[in-house]
Amino acid sequence: MANRLFTSLAATGLIVGSFAAAPARAENTWACEVLLCASNPGGWMQFTECVPPIRKLISHLALGGGFPTCSAGGVSKADYTKPKHGRPGYVDMTMQDGSRTRYTVPTEAEVAQAEATAQPGPVPGARTLER
Repeated sequence: MANRLFTSLAATGLIVGSFAAAPARAENTWACEVLLCASNPGGWMQFTECVPPIRKLISHLALGGGFPTCSAGGVSKADYTKPKHGRPGYVDMTMQDGSRTRYTVPTEAEVAQAEATAQPGPVPGARTLER
């Protein structure tokens, strides 16, 4: 009886633990998408795949949220400065090696324009064969 109870509690703990960990992974994925899009030399929303994470970022920041960080991308800290006096908002990213990069955060109008002009990007994980 005690063994059955222990097994039942252990299984419940594993299930609850997996649900509790899922949001952290999803949030980290979003943060890494934002970092990849921000660091794209062609701009935040050159590719259509970047529009949804950047739209989510704009909403998140508008609601008072902080700028997400992606440890997998080497970012140790991200300092967001809100737009003021007609100037755009920006984020200063400090990398784990100590280097810093500043990105201007796109406005809602820029996101809307990007939705109309963005190009499909390469499929994640796809490889091209060159001869």
